Parts: sequence; structure tokens; C-alpha cells
Amino acid sequence: MSNGTTKPKPRPRTVEEWGEKRKKRYANDGGKGGFRILPRKVFDSDAFNELSKSSKLVLILSLDQLDYWYKKNKGEPKRDSSVGPLRNDGCFSLPSNFLKERGISGSDTIAKARRELVAAGFWETVQTGTLLQSGIFRWSDKWVTYNQRSVHDRKKIETGAKAPGYCLYPNISRYNEARQVADFEREHSGTNTDTEPGAPKPELELPFQLELLPELAA
Repeated sequence: MSNGTTKPKPRPRTVEEWGEKRKKRYANDGGKGGFRILPRKVFDSDAFNELSKSSKLVLILSLDQLDYWYKKNKGEPKRDSSVGPLRNDGCFSLPSNFLKERGISGSDTIAKARRELVAAGFWETVQTGTLLQSGIFRWSDKWVTYNQRSVHDRKKIETGAKAPGYCLYPNISRYNEARQVADFEREHSGTNTDTEPGAPKPELELPFQLELLPELAA
């Protein structure tokens, strides 16, 4: 019977705690650790090759978060995918502090990598994250049709799709929308209408969810 209280959500791990978890898993591996698959078809695709260096690393790290289906899981739902049979519909989370511990520094870099992977078709955003809860993604095979899209559309998140890395709180939603538009224009436009011709494009200074309270970033 409920006593009317709500069980608090677990506190997100810090960068240091993720580091300790990694070291402990390494120490306890005993040479019998599992494998994570990056098929040659994925590795040699234009969708993978045209990612930024940070996005490639984030993609590889996301493979370790997938819950793979094995014969011992017979009777449980299985979803076939380009990286093998998956459980849990291919859903996973990839906390920002986990990525920072692995060398992807900067909330803006992480958010950009997430957007690239969604736009390229490797991920789908199931649930955008909050300050205290990591977003949920799903492995996608939309990358297979990457070359069927125009160069202009390859980096564009589909209309109506959830954009990862943005906060949906009303007080900064307008800034998020402006940031998404500005990011796209900066990446695909050779001109800068806000400055003199030839001047460098300025970086936007808009409030970003994970930059508000970085120590709490999930």
C-alpha cells in the first residue's frame, strides 16, 4: 500500500563514479568479457564516414549500452537490427557524465553528437533528457537510406522528430528552437548574414539544458 510518498529518482552518477564503474568492470572481466559489434557495412557506410570524430566515438560507445538478445533469452521479444538481435526494442541511455568520463568533454559537443547520430539515422530519440534523468534513445537502421537523401537533408533532423540535447522546459524552449535553427544554418550555409563578409561566425550563447547545472547532468 502506498503511503502517499513518491520514491525519489536515483541520483545520476558523477564523472568520477562512472570512472570507478569502468575500472571495476575491467578488473573483474577475467578475459571473458562480451563483444560489441560494429559491422563492416556500418563502418564503411557514408553515414558513418561523414560523422564528426566525436560522433563516431559516441556511436561506438552507444553499442556498449545496447541490450543484445541471445539464445538464452528465447521467449523474450527480439528485434533484429543491423548490429544484431536486440532486446528492449533496441532502447538505451547514454548519460552525459558517462561520455565525459570517456573523453567527450563539453555539453555542447555531446549534444551536437547526439543530433548528428539522430540525423544520420543511427539513433531515434524516444525521450529527451532532463537535469536528473538521461534521455532514452533507440538504435535505428534508417542510416541504410542515408545515401538516398540529398546532401542538404543528410544532416537534418526530420520534421516532428524529437531533437536530442534540448530541454523542453517552457522558459527556454524558444532558445532551444533558435539554437537548432542556428546550428543547422551554420553547418550548411556558406554565408553569415549577421557579420561583415568574411568575418568568422559567432558562437551562440543560449542557455542549454546540460550547461545550467553541469554537476547534475544525467
